Amino acid sequence: MSVFDMLKAFFVGIGRGLAFLRVTIANLLILAIMALGIVLLFAGPDPVDVPDGGALVAAPGGSIVEQAGAQDPLTLLTGGVQGQTVLPDLLDGIAKARDDDRISTLVLDVTSLGYVAPAQLEVIGAALETFRTDDGKTIVAKSRFYGRDQYYLASFADEIYVHPMGDVMPTGYGMFRNYYYGLFDLLDVNVHVFRVGTYKEFVEPYTRTDMSPAAREANQALVDSLWSRYVDRVAENRGIEPEAFIDYVARYDELLAGVSGNAAELALQHGLVDGILVNQEVTERLREVVGEDGESYRRVGFGDYVQPRIPPLFGDVIGVIAATGSIVMGEAPRGTIGAKSMAGLLRQAREDDAVKAVVLRIDSGGGSALASEIIRREVLRVQDAGKPVVASMAGTAASGGYWIAATADEIWAAPTTITGSIGIFGLVPTFEETLGRVGVTYDGVRTGPLVGDSTTGGISDATARVLQATVDYGYRQFIDLVASGRDMTTEEVEAVAEGRVWTGERAHELGLVDHLGHLGDAVDSAAALADVERFKVRYIEEPLSPQEMLLQQAMENFGLVRNADQSPGITERLTERLRAIGAFNDPRHVYAVCEACQLND
Repeated sequence: MSVFDMLKAFFVGIGRGLAFLRVTIANLLILAIMALGIVLLFAGPDPVDVPDGGALVAAPGGSIVEQAGAQDPLTLLTGGVQGQTVLPDLLDGIAKARDDDRISTLVLDVTSLGYVAPAQLEVIGAALETFRTDDGKTIVAKSRFYGRDQYYLASFADEIYVHPMGDVMPTGYGMFRNYYYGLFDLLDVNVHVFRVGTYKEFVEPYTRTDMSPAAREANQALVDSLWSRYVDRVAENRGIEPEAFIDYVARYDELLAGVSGNAAELALQHGLVDGILVNQEVTERLREVVGEDGESYRRVGFGDYVQPRIPPLFGDVIGVIAATGSIVMGEAPRGTIGAKSMAGLLRQAREDDAVKAVVLRIDSGGGSALASEIIRREVLRVQDAGKPVVASMAGTAASGGYWIAATADEIWAAPTTITGSIGIFGLVPTFEETLGRVGVTYDGVRTGPLVGDSTTGGISDATARVLQATVDYGYRQFIDLVASGRDMTTEEVEAVAEGRVWTGERAHELGLVDHLGHLGDAVDSAAALADVERFKVRYIEEPLSPQEMLLQQAMENFGLVRNADQSPGITERLTERLRAIGAFNDPRHVYAVCEACQLND
């Protein structure tokens, strides 16, 4: 063997050795990373120091939501950003504290709490009641002011304190909106409306100057029912007569004048609070209850106490998919139900062998009829794969929100869920006369009657007939699928349809809902339908993007959040309205939306 051959063999050997070493090291690194990941996963976060006999401080802020949603930068720029509190996290924390012997008191600070749907109020209230009934555990509520939703939750407390400059003003429920027909008439805007359903009032702001008698009748019945349940619960919690509470709300202006405008004193006189204290005095009271910790009291913060939920890796799973917000075509971020996005989550559940059943948690007033049908058909595919699907209605599951639930194996709703609104409409505004006033005209050639229609040139009679026929067909489709899914006749469905909105309790009586209960009840029922006794719950959801997480963190860190006591301005209301209309992307302009689902204070 020549020297060259020997050198060649030597270097080849070295090369092979290096290659083997490289592969070995790479494999070891992969194994090390996997081992570290498993250790971190099962080790969990560092334990939180919970003082024995201390207090858990819960200060929910902003709106209560079923799922943390992406915040819109445009809303941030217009000053309308409001925080979010995720309902499952809040309930998990209260339940954990209930079973934790180290926690003796729950401090409920509702100062920054915003809108809470009636159904969400009831489930949080039930959790608070369960916590309080545990031996020796108490709830102390505090706030600068108590509006309707804040006071409902505070009423479950053993002690309620209000600031000397605060008030208790649970105004009641209402439904109000702006009507634009006068403006459109002034500007010569033509709004072409195609609808089915006497009570389908989403289009009324564009065709009327006031609420129609049919809508007024239905809406008044709805708010009366919600207010009745509210009054009964609050009165029972505070040990006062319902009539006395109603009188307090109805004559608040007169009663306030009688105490020279001292709203806090008025609330104390009527038994709605237990004391008038500034923050430092509340702290002193809590030091008496749970013990001292320096200048404060012995406590743990809610965010530290409730650790992030770790998805289960093994065993049978009941998958929970949150369907929150308006229903639109295509992809959509959290807080909006995109047909493609939601179909992908349902497909993921269908193809995962560990997922034995799905609970579709709906909090939506509807949207695109086509998008709703796409999602419902994906629900059917999950059912065809042998996996039960249970619809669990949160605060609202109406119109398109009811559409996607209609053929589930079971539908669960809270007594105060707003649901129904079985009806659809088409809405096409055109501006040909508006533009004509400033000299802009529209003309051209065509080969057929359906060519050339536009928002700037108007629509033809033929197109109008097509749109109305499409709406009529969509409504019939809606009626038929509800009849099939709820085992009702079409005549029975039609009798409760036409866009009429119901509470969950009434919908249950009418057969539109199978059972009354909350998310936990729906999960247990889904497991029973799947014949699964031991299971874990997994939330199947799209993660927030890095940009969304950064924006959310920035809002929390820099306080870019509107407080609960700051009402949205007219610019914000207009921005929200335009954004909602702008999200309408059904290619046929056919929508199933519940306008009456928006409650006012």
